Amino acid sequence: MLLLNLLDAIFTLVWVHAGVATEANVLLQDLVERNAIAFALIKSSLVSLGLLLLWRQRARPLASFGIALAFVTYNGLLLYHLGIAFLAVEHALA
Repeated sequence: MLLLNLLDAIFTLVWVHAGVATEANVLLQDLVERNAIAFALIKSSLVSLGLLLLWRQRARPLASFGIALAFVTYNGLLLYHLGIAFLAVEHALA
């Protein structure tokens, strides 16, 4: 899941700097435009800490649900990013 988070950060940086999208996380909106490395590090740190908390509590049903929800959400985000990339390539080739 950390790899999915890293891919999300990279795609987000590309889309924001290309003017295609904006960062949805209010806490990271300014940072994504000012400092790409800090954005990626802070985003990765926040997600890693959240996952660590969920993993330590994985015996609890709500934590297991949170892990599954995070996994599904990040897979959905990756598909969304790939869809944007596909449309951008298709538009460039047209």
